[in-house]
Amino acid sequence: MIETATIKDFEAIADLNVLAYAEFASYLPPESWEIMQKNLRNIEERAEVAEFTICRSGKDIIGSVAYCPAGKGDPIIFKPDIASILLLAVHPQRRGKGIAKALTIECIAKAKNDNASSIGLFTSELMQSAQRIYRSLGFQQESELPKRHGIRYFRFILPLASDAVGS
Repeated sequence: MIETATIKDFEAIADLNVLAYAEFASYLPPESWEIMQKNLRNIEERAEVAEFTICRSGKDIIGSVAYCPAGKGDPIIFKPDIASILLLAVHPQRRGKGIAKALTIECIAKAKNDNASSIGLFTSELMQSAQRIYRSLGFQQESELPKRHGIRYFRFILPLASDAVGS
């Protein structure tokens, strides 16, 4: 079931984020993984500008994503008229079941409802399966961002002029 997260869910979202992104830890120096974990757990602060959506199975949160309305995203990465998707995470044992796609489609719908011109996200060279999902929904790699922790990152953008996206 997909629903809006509440403050009671923040700790479970933080735990899920670390679990979901742990597969990338071996590509990073240990101090970089420590910094990344702090960012992955920083749900309460991110919730000041973004809305978290979760996917539950019973009482467990098995997927989550943050939607940031246009004008509230990182101005270094996103222009003010672009909504953004942050911290998409799916429990490793629940992958391949369409959860990430469903959460991304939910964010696209929110951006359309907010009349954003586009929705964007950033992803790394390590996240190939996520990039396949984004491309399947019409996102296109728009630019390469500065490296973080020695890893290449890319900005993907989906213009929202068409009603066909996510249908």
